[in-house]
This record gives sequence, structure tokens and C-alpha cells, in this order.
Amino acid sequence: MVDFFKVHGNGNDFVVLDNREGRLSGADLRSAAVALCRRRASIGADGLMAVERTEGADFRMRIFNADGSEAEMCGNGARALARYAYERGIASSPMRFITESGLIEATVEPPFVELDMGRVDLAGGIFGRSLRAGGVEFPFVFLTVGVPHCVLLSDEEYSENAMREIGRTVRYDAELFPEGANVTFARRLPSGDVAAVTYERGVEDLTDSCGTGCVAVAVAGVLVWSLCAPIRVVNPGGTNTVRLEFASDNASARAWLRGRTALVASGTLFEEAWS
Repeated sequence: MVDFFKVHGNGNDFVVLDNREGRLSGADLRSAAVALCRRRASIGADGLMAVERTEGADFRMRIFNADGSEAEMCGNGARALARYAYERGIASSPMRFITESGLIEATVEPPFVELDMGRVDLAGGIFGRSLRAGGVEFPFVFLTVGVPHCVLLSDEEYSENAMREIGRTVRYDAELFPEGANVTFARRLPSGDVAAVTYERGVEDLTDSCGTGCVAVAVAGVLVWSLCAPIRVVNPGGTNTVRLEFASDNASARAWLRGRTALVASGTLFEEAWS
């Protein structure tokens, strides 16, 4: 039997395991993600996160998608894990933790958590290009914000089925995105905010929110649509606010991501949950 927590950041939900004693190997965590993230048959989640010991930071964050693949980073996941670590006394605020994409600093003010995402490389991004998917021509922006993101810019609103079909097509476009990509549909709102829905690599479906996707959307909103930061990015599961500071040569931008988190449940996993 293993103890677990269930957390979410704006509807992006995760199972959390405390692995600071190192009882679970990477292979164990991958198989646990596949088993535990199944909705209806198990707890159900977009992914699984583990807290592990590390040097030079309060803890190490590992995150596994529902298909068992290990992700470099997840903005909403990192916010939710920071809230978990704060409430469990693992770390105080502000805290610093290691992810596969680097060091993250989080400030926790329950229920809100703000992440200092560090610098986003803009020089290595793709701007000013279009792609065709689902019979539609989309201007797009490609950026790596911990994980690769393709932001499709449109003032049209698409159905969930259309976004799944288009998102799946673009996510597997190996010519443009050799490592695959999260695909976010971004649409300007009359309020000046941006509506965004993400088809997530690894989850292989639409999710209620994507934190790193919100950062990519905010950068695209400033550079393509001339919006002014901070930018409120409205996801189906809630709203994240992104602050940006651009370098003088626009080769990079420092980003901060803020939004709600929630501790949903804690309990014990039985052997049947893993089978």
C-alpha cells in the first residue's frame, strides 16, 4: 500500500507520491502513472508527480504523463506540487525545486501559487509562419517553455472534437516538431484576455489547463497581437496570469505564472489500483 495525494492547478490534475525515501524507481513511477491516471478504473489524472530528495534545492520534482512518458516540466503541475510541499511542511515559501528543465522558484499564497519560470528562449522559436491542419490555415508560434509548445492563433472558436483532431495532427507533425509538441488554440477575447485550450503531448487529449502553454500564449500575444503584459489566459479550468519581462534585444523573456491550486484528496493506494 502507498499513500497518495490528489492535487490540481486550474483543473490540470495529478496524483502525487512522496518518494523522498527512494522506494520507487523510475520504472515504478512510469508504470504507476499509466495505472493510476486511468479515469474510472483508478484514481484518474492528467499525470503523476513525485517528490524526491536533491541537493541545492528543497526537493526534486518528477512528472510523468498518463502514457508513462516522463515530461521535462509542467507549469500547473509545478504550481500544484509547490502547494502540496508547502501544506505538508516539505518546504516553506518561497521555495526552490529542481525539474528536468531546470530550477524553479515558487511563492505560495494559498490557494494561489506563482512560479518564476526563468527565461524563455525566443531566439530559438518560430515566428511569422503558418501551418495547415483540419482544412484551416493557422498562423503559429513555436516556443520551448520547459516543453515544446505550438500556439495556433485564431479569432475563431472551435469545437472540442475539431481541436482534438487538429491538435493530434499538429502534435505528430514530425517535420515541424521532431520531438512532438503541445498544441494550444489561442483566441483573443473582447476583455483583452486570451482564451486558450491545449492538446497535451503525453496526455494525448485536451486538458482543462496548461501552465507552460499559458506562458507560450502570453509571449505570442505580446509579439504577434501586440497585447500588453501581464496577460490573463483563460483556460476551461480557470485563469492563469502571466507576467513578462523582455530582454532589450527580444532574444528572451523572463516569465512568471500565477494561478489557483487545490488539494483535493489524500488516501492509500491498494495493490489493485496498480494492476
